[in-house]
Amino acid sequence: MRRDIVEEARDILKSVGERMDMSWRDVNKVTSLMNTLVAGYSIALEKVLGNYAGAMTQLLLTEVGDVLSAMVDEILGCEQLSYESENRTVLIEKALKELGIAKDVKVISETSDEHEKHKILIKDSIFYPVHRILVDRGLREFPLSPEGLLCAAIARRVLREKKGGDVKSRVVVNTLLPVEDRTLIIEIKQVKGCSRT
Repeated sequence: MRRDIVEEARDILKSVGERMDMSWRDVNKVTSLMNTLVAGYSIALEKVLGNYAGAMTQLLLTEVGDVLSAMVDEILGCEQLSYESENRTVLIEKALKELGIAKDVKVISETSDEHEKHKILIKDSIFYPVHRILVDRGLREFPLSPEGLLCAAIARRVLREKKGGDVKSRVVVNTLLPVEDRTLIIEIKQVKGCSRT
């Protein structure tokens, strides 16, 4: 991973504690504001992109995927876990928990010669207010969810760094919004090489 990406991730993580005075800020209000902004961006992107939201997800993964996985390194301690296939479940679960996104996380992985698939079930995400707004507006799926991007960034890095990995490997991610309960379902599947499927 390029050093500038690692430095960028460190700068983002350190900026809150070192450069930003958090003592006077109300965490609940900050979280509410964050959710409002994420909801606004999500609704605007859905209106503009419609069925092309998946393409935007690939662009976002290209631009921020490496920075997200570098942040995971910093938070989890990159020397403790390697980006090997057998660690992907642990990496995804720990990242979601340590970043404060959700405590209740279950990762189901399926691997064969043809594909790798992951289903991540997240209950009570910090972004749940956004999910509720999107569902109220009639959406049932949303590939651009913050949780989905984080999980996809980790899965993508595992594919690229594992033994014999393909640096051109992509992942396709979709998020099924919670309708009857508070469980968000993220589905990730591998796209080998430059395949467009």
